[in-house]
Order: sequence, then structure tokens, then C-alpha cells
Amino acid sequence: MRVKLTVLAIVSALAWSASALGQGASPPTPPPPPAEIPDLSTVSPVIVCGNCDQPFDTSTHGKVLEGLVSNKYIGELRKALYLQDSYHQFESKAHFDNCAFTDAMAYIDSLLAEVDAHVRTAQASKDRGDVAAVDASMLKAFFALGQTLHGVQDFYAHSNYVELTVDQVKKSTDIEVIAPWRKSGRDRINELAGQPPGNRLVSGFVFWGFPQTCPEGSLSHADLAKDKATTPSGKVKVAHLDNRSRYQLAVQLAREASQELINDAFRRWPLMKAANGENVAFEVLVDRRGL
Repeated sequence: MRVKLTVLAIVSALAWSASALGQGASPPTPPPPPAEIPDLSTVSPVIVCGNCDQPFDTSTHGKVLEGLVSNKYIGELRKALYLQDSYHQFESKAHFDNCAFTDAMAYIDSLLAEVDAHVRTAQASKDRGDVAAVDASMLKAFFALGQTLHGVQDFYAHSNYVELTVDQVKKSTDIEVIAPWRKSGRDRINELAGQPPGNRLVSGFVFWGFPQTCPEGSLSHADLAKDKATTPSGKVKVAHLDNRSRYQLAVQLAREASQELINDAFRRWPLMKAANGENVAFEVLVDRRGL
């Protein structure tokens, strides 16, 4: 079903872009992102200890990573982190695109509701002694959590939150970490999105993404995104914050928000932590849509 929907969305967007190109209005739509997921041992993932009493000991990084390479639950979480760009390439809500903040936050809520449903099913299966059913449900729970993780990270990469906040702090650790899955985080996003132009929270305009709720004349995704160190916005250095780039700041905030999400998930659903173990590995700011 997901593949079918993706194909239909691609055909629709290509048709729309062809019409727009006839008027000289828009560039061609990017091709579908690749479906391959890099092996965990070939990347430089972030490793966190979810809902742990003690901070993660970085000196054991290599040993922990070795143990996570074959972890099937981490595999599902990372698969979702990558495939979100394929399954939901044209949906603004999945990437905090097109100023669709309300839709994006509602989507995050729906994904966490999926996690909850899968964990409940797993618990019921565990009570019956059905080990295979427990495993199947937990894999689905980690996949939905990975989808949530993608959206949370995209908030920092695709919006102008970094740009709005850097001049208000003396050091990068003073920048507020917003958690879009918590009420306080949603309230803060709504507050920032309601500010006057110039101080308003916005995200990049993607002409083939829907819905499109940005004011006319808003910056494009290409101009605003901080998924990579080489993007126009990502490579800008902030002098008073140790000359760190906006990309580095977006990575910092996305990593901290990701840690908080994992902490909250393992706290809310202890069965996830029990099945997986306390350590979680993932990448930060995955973007494969070719924007």
C-alpha cells in the first residue's frame, strides 16, 4: 500500500510540475529517494542511553555500537528514519515543510498513538505467552518511533528556528530545545508561528509538497534547510557562538530533542526498553529527497 501510494503521489506531482513548467514557474520534481539503508557500522550514528540513571559513557562507544549493529529493533527505527523520505516524500506534515506546523504536530501525535497501540498489542501477546507476536508488534512500535524521530529532527533542519534564536543567546547550550510531542513544545511552536513577519516561525516552501500554508514569497526549502553543512543557510557561521555554523546548531538541537524523545518513549513504554536494551543508535538530519 505504501509503495502504491508513493507511486501515485509521484505521478500526480510530476503532472503538476509539468503544468507549472509550461508556465515557466517551477523546477522539476526530484526523483524518489533511494530505498537502501546504510549499514550501521558504516555510518557515524548518535548513540544514546534511553531513560538511564547515568549519562551514556562515551568511552564505551565502540563496544556499544558493535552490539547495536545486529539489533533488529534499532534496525526498524533506522529504516523508518530513512524511508520516511520515500513513503511520505510529498507530505508537508512528515517533514515540517511549507509552514504546516499544525499538521506536523498532529502527525507526530498520531505516530506516537501508533507506538502505543503496538506496545499494548505486544503486552497482550506477552501475557498470552506468544513470543512471536510480541516481537512482531515491537518491531512495528520501533518503526513508528523512527518515523516520529524523523519529524522531530526535521523541525530544526527545515524551519527558521535556529535563525530566530541564535541572536538571543550567549552560548549554544542556551538555545531552548523544543519537543513537538509535548504540550509545552506544541504551545511554543504555535506561539512562534503566530509572531509578526520577521519574527515568525516558518519553514521552507516545497512547491510539490502539500499542504502549502506559508505566506506568499516565503523562502524555499533549498534556501532555508540546514540538513547539510553545505546548504545556503546551513553553512552560515554564527560568530558569537564560537563561529559554529547553523548546520552544527541544528544538529545539536536535533540530537538533544532526539535524546529526549527516546527518554520519554522508554519511560512511557518500559516494554520497549526491555525488548531493545537501554542503548539506541540513529542518525541525525537524514534527508534523501534531493531538494
